[in-house]
Amino acid sequence: MYFNLWSILLIAFLSQCVFLLVSLIIRPSANQNARQLLMLLLVVIFCVQFGNFCEATYLYRKWHGITNLGRGMLLLQGPVLYLYTLSVISADFKFRYTHLLHFLPYFLALAVIWRQENPVDDRILVLTIDAVMEGKSHMDWKTSMWFVTYFVHLTVYFLLIRRFMLQSVKSPAEQFQFPIEQRLRWLKKLTITYSLVALVFLGIIFYISITGLYTVYGNFIYAMALGGLIYTIAFQALPDWHTLKPGFDKKYKSINIKQQTEEELLNRILYFFEQEKIFMNPDLRIDMLAKKTDAKSNVVSKIINKRLDKTFSEAVNYYRIEEVKKRLDDPKFDHHSIFGIAMDVGFTSKSAFNETFKKLNGITPSQYVKLGQWARW
Repeated sequence: MYFNLWSILLIAFLSQCVFLLVSLIIRPSANQNARQLLMLLLVVIFCVQFGNFCEATYLYRKWHGITNLGRGMLLLQGPVLYLYTLSVISADFKFRYTHLLHFLPYFLALAVIWRQENPVDDRILVLTIDAVMEGKSHMDWKTSMWFVTYFVHLTVYFLLIRRFMLQSVKSPAEQFQFPIEQRLRWLKKLTITYSLVALVFLGIIFYISITGLYTVYGNFIYAMALGGLIYTIAFQALPDWHTLKPGFDKKYKSINIKQQTEEELLNRILYFFEQEKIFMNPDLRIDMLAKKTDAKSNVVSKIINKRLDKTFSEAVNYYRIEEVKKRLDDPKFDHHSIFGIAMDVGFTSKSAFNETFKKLNGITPSQYVKLGQWARW
């Protein structure tokens, strides 16, 4: 066995795959479909990366055919990721027999691989891989079609996934404890990394069309792209495992508020925001507002979400930013620094203040001040 930088990186990728798989097995899940499909995706990536590892360490010379473990498995990535996307977004998703049609290209690829290699002596196959490792593998149109097939297949599923995600944005599902925005943010990260794998194969196609050769660097580059997919999952798991396999518990499943009571409670909430300026407390929590309004926290959360179209934290930040703008427009606060005003109204982090201000107004606080000064002049 021969170790180099490529093989060491592949060991890291394979180890991370195993760690994630074990974690998914032992951790409870409210969404079994998402859990199982994510595990299947990791198994697929593991097999492809193991095939690359056998090439990087020249194990294929000792165990003939071992690199075939991952051959064609790139045709499984798109379908598995697509079904995983459905399981994360759609509460009524169930695996059906018709979903097996997504895996048909992979089984057809296996049949083609078997037909191509079955009559070929193992020593010839080893020499063929040796040629790839040495960058001397000449490509005919039949062999090149594998890369075209991979690219087209990956791209089609990328488009299917993006289409489903966009439909979910236009027609959002009912509110769950894990909001649709959070689910889509996670899937967007995963899809962007997945698209890099397709782009790698597009680059390989261009290289082959120009040189007529294929080298092991192609394997190295797409192994790195697959490694990125593994670590995208790993880094998402660090802050919140549940985002990988979110359940569909309804956010307000046990709350039923009469219209009159809802209106009264909304007025009380607005009173504490607009008159008492409760948002200026930097340690404000929803249970504190609930106590003042004499209501339960989940009821207050529902009212804010339904009537103000904001989460509690978004509402707090909105009122804080509005108060900042009032003070920035008031000449008697000219001797105050911008962040000093922000701290007065409840912000504790300069970066969080700047980010929130720009998100709500489209410009930075400094730009807002300059525009105000210009208007006064």
